[in-house]
Amino acid sequence: MSENHEKSIPQSENISVENYDVAVIGGGINGVGIARDLSIRGLKVILFEKEDFGWGTTWASSCLMHGGARYIINDIGVTYKSSKEAGVAKKISAHLLSRRPFIIVSHSKTMIKLFDIYMSVYDMFSIMRGAIRHFKINEEEVEKITGKEVVSKGGGVVTEEYAVDPVRLSVLNSISAKDFGAKVLNHTEVIKIKKENNQYLVVAKNTLSKSEIIVRSKIVVNSTGPWADKFILNATENNKKKKRLRPTKGIHIVFPGKILNSVISFQAIDGRYLLFVPLEDRTILGTTDDDFFGDPDEIEILRDEVEYLIHSAEKFIPRIREFRPFSTKVGLRPTPYVYGVNEDKITREFEIEDDDGFISVLGGKLASYRLLAEIVSDLVCKKLGVSKKSKTHLIPLPGSENSEGEKDEEIEKFSEKIKDYLSRNFRIPEDVAHFMAKKYGWRSKEILSYYDSGELVCECSKVYEGEIKYTIEKEMAYTLEDVARRTWAGDGFCNGILCAKKIIKILLEKERKPEVEKFILRREKLLEPVKKYNQKLWEEFQKFKKEML
Repeated sequence: MSENHEKSIPQSENISVENYDVAVIGGGINGVGIARDLSIRGLKVILFEKEDFGWGTTWASSCLMHGGARYIINDIGVTYKSSKEAGVAKKISAHLLSRRPFIIVSHSKTMIKLFDIYMSVYDMFSIMRGAIRHFKINEEEVEKITGKEVVSKGGGVVTEEYAVDPVRLSVLNSISAKDFGAKVLNHTEVIKIKKENNQYLVVAKNTLSKSEIIVRSKIVVNSTGPWADKFILNATENNKKKKRLRPTKGIHIVFPGKILNSVISFQAIDGRYLLFVPLEDRTILGTTDDDFFGDPDEIEILRDEVEYLIHSAEKFIPRIREFRPFSTKVGLRPTPYVYGVNEDKITREFEIEDDDGFISVLGGKLASYRLLAEIVSDLVCKKLGVSKKSKTHLIPLPGSENSEGEKDEEIEKFSEKIKDYLSRNFRIPEDVAHFMAKKYGWRSKEILSYYDSGELVCECSKVYEGEIKYTIEKEMAYTLEDVARRTWAGDGFCNGILCAKKIIKILLEKERKPEVEKFILRREKLLEPVKKYNQKLWEEFQKFKKEML
């Protein structure tokens, strides 16, 4: 289906020259977190995201709200903040999080003894995030826990971390910000910012409708992640080529299905530690950590980077090459600029730069996004003379509301209760109910009550028609890619081959613009680096591309 067969979407609401307290640029997890915090405090907020929420660094993460054990020696402050915030995330986003045993493996018994000592320090932070204390296991126990998929002659050390879908986390923060009054715009790129009469004139363009939006704001927050330097140079009046960031590139390989129940951490060929992370409908292997000096809009995945991960993994996961990867992920960490330090030793602390009300946020981690948002929001409120405090640690994200008034529950019980309710009251299969509970929490009731389940759209991730309609109408999904990122339909093993046409039909019925070509070219780019490991899928995708374009 070519683009000329698609209906044009209605132009965005005309908000030209409306006044705001704060304009947030960038809809990654930090940006949407800041917009949510400020809107809950009662400020008038507008957020601009040129692609979609959680599009760049957030999407490319390892999908763990972890306490940061690796930072204890060089960056213990990061470990403290990350652990504390993982505990907060457990309370405000219970349905999104999943407990995962986290096993550090090694073929050296001496290394396991050292890790046993090291993790004793990490145990002090476990209480903050509600995790178990670590313990040692032997080689046979590693094999038993992992169904003999993992070999570790030295045994292992077990702790616990939380897995999360970072895109869903971003989308729900943006929805919450909108519910509290923020104007939240995805597919809207800021092209010019100019200071006029103690306010900032912000000019943006909707990339789908091509309509122009002009607003005034007292404060601007630049939360564009690895695009921060490029954005300041291209969109503002600041022409100084100051290096604020030293971005590092990381890639992951994506395998179909939840291969294990535990996260596995192991040493790569160069001594770095990699992660094999089971999610709900896929498992990811990563990540690399290399300096990046190019354009953040043009990041390539090299085949030798893929082989580096596979080669390192097969020492501990012998069948890794048989798992048939179906995609990859790539992104940049927006780490603050520092000279004379190896990439993996660059601080994960965040920095805040205030230039006369133009505030730039540099760095940060997924686990501590809420704290970063609170600190930035405190600064904004101080500059505006607003005394209200943050409440984001108290107000649950959409779907994690404790609707029946119980006390805090363990996240497994919370999600299980939702799953059981959906299965019992709407008579849907347990696997479908489980996936819906992990994505939408209690708001799954709204989907099934008002949209029904309808036809099965995606076999890979068990997504039905009602879910697609809901995310279009309620979650600001405008394109095929938007739907895939929110529902997982088209984002699974088939890469859209089996379900894209059905999703496109629904999008057109809702007068949206699917952007089919962009979806297919993006999927191809992410599949190409692993095609040698799944040649059949690559060939099928090429047929699909030819048919659709």
